[in-house]
Order: sequence, then structure tokens, then C-alpha cells
Amino acid sequence: MMLRRDLLKGMPALLATAAGPALAQELMLTLRAPDSETDLRNAYVRDAVQLALDRTRATDGAYRLQLSAPMNKRRALLEAAQQSAPNFLVVTGPDAGRAAGLVPVPFPIHLGVNRYRVCFVHAPHRALVREADTVSAVARLRHVQGRGWADADILRANGFTVAEVNGYEGLFQMVALGRADLFCRSVLEVGEEAKAHAGLKGLALDDSLLLAYDLPQYIYTHPGNQIALERIGRGLRQAYADGSLQALLRQHLQPSLTLLNLPQRRLMTLNVPSPAIVEMNDRPFQIDLLRSPPR
Repeated sequence: MMLRRDLLKGMPALLATAAGPALAQELMLTLRAPDSETDLRNAYVRDAVQLALDRTRATDGAYRLQLSAPMNKRRALLEAAQQSAPNFLVVTGPDAGRAAGLVPVPFPIHLGVNRYRVCFVHAPHRALVREADTVSAVARLRHVQGRGWADADILRANGFTVAEVNGYEGLFQMVALGRADLFCRSVLEVGEEAKAHAGLKGLALDDSLLLAYDLPQYIYTHPGNQIALERIGRGLRQAYADGSLQALLRQHLQPSLTLLNLPQRRLMTLNVPSPAIVEMNDRPFQIDLLRSPPR
């Protein structure tokens, strides 16, 4: 899709415009910029937002997408709350989104596939991970996650030792240098990340472990952005109903699924503390990658 291609080429802020001349009622939306040229974590979300806007273009008119300045998620939540850019969209969990004073697009943007985690490992310690056949054994290994990420709290609730680090690229360096054993990632992210860091000495992709835990996430924005909230929600549901959203998800999953051999991995399901906030029942929209990959 055009937006993702422009993102990967590092184009400046102006990224995508609906076909046709600019109109007075053109809807401007802002997406968080990647942390680096190799950061493709949010590429699927960006393409899904564009798909939703395309699905509603005939009824709702033109749109324009732009990128924010590079920033971490905490900063992005603050910027969205302060309405520092038009219709600033941030993907996060309910606790963080609501705490920032934001409201969600009521649709599970990842269709549940982000519940599965595979791990980057310090290469000399691959055998230790292969031999760790219980949750407690995996928990005794040294894990690293981004500072403030919800994953860290879930891992700790299951007895894991977790260090938190600022800076996306620093997480891979921690594992490569042996300062942590494992950096576990969503299956939606790990394929492109493995390619981007293939030359990093000391970093390898574990081939044995599959963690699973529920981590519902939605697109959040300021409650005053009702036109954007309604349009994106309606567009995502239309794309889900006609199958184009699942096809987009499959496209983004493919680099990971070709690497991971998920059904052959040792599945460990972690307990998740009861959420303080439940936005909606996601179950009707969830895809189980182990039973029915997206078609």
C-alpha cells in the first residue's frame, strides 16, 4: 500500500492523500512515527488505518495522513491528549489509553494475533531456552522489555525477571551483548525485526518457545476527535466484513509465519492480571493462529 511504501522509504511528514483534488472538508490524521528506519512495528496499524479510510472515502470524503515527530509511546499519549496534532492516533492498551484521557476506536486492531510471543535470544544461550520446559524455568531466564510496556507487568505477574530499557534498538543490543537472555516479541513484529537485525552478532531467534497471553489493544485518540473515531471504526468493520482486513493482516504476518513454525513450538500460556478496564468483547474478531490462520 502507498502509505507503508512511503514510510519505509523515510518520506517526510506528508504521506498519503485520498485520490482527487484536496477538499475543504479533507480529514487530517496523525500517526506516530517509527523510532528508526528499521522500526516496522506499526506498519500494519498504519496500513489498516489507511484501509479503513479508503473503505469510507466514498461516503466521508478525502483524507490525509501525516507522521508525528519520532517519540516513544508515553510521549505520544501525552501529545494525543494535548491535541498537539490533528486527530493524533495511538495504539495502546485500555489502562494506558484511558489514563491519558483518550478514548478508543471500538475494534481490536490486531484481531487477537498479538497474544502470541516468540523471543530473540542471546545466541550462546539458545540451548538454555530449548531446555526450559516449564514456565518457571523460562521465568528464571533474564528478560528485557521496553520501559512502560504492558508486557513487562504481565511477565512479572508470572514470576519472570524483567529489565526495562529505554530505546527500541537498545533492546536488541541488550540481548546481543548477553546482558539479557530473551526479548519476546509479537508474531506480527518479529519477522521484519529478524530481517532488520540479521547481522547483529550475538542475537538469534529462538526456535522452541511460544508464549501466549491476552493483550488487547485499540486505536486511541482525544475524545474530541469524534469524526475520526466514528469513521475509522466503521471502516475497520467494513474491511473485516469483506475480508480485506484479514488479507492485510496475513500480508504483514507472512514474514513471521514463514520463520516460526508455530504449531511445533512449546506453548506456554501465561496468566494475565484482571484488567481494570475492558473496552469490548474482542472474541468474535479474534483469529487463533494455531488453529485457523487468517485467510
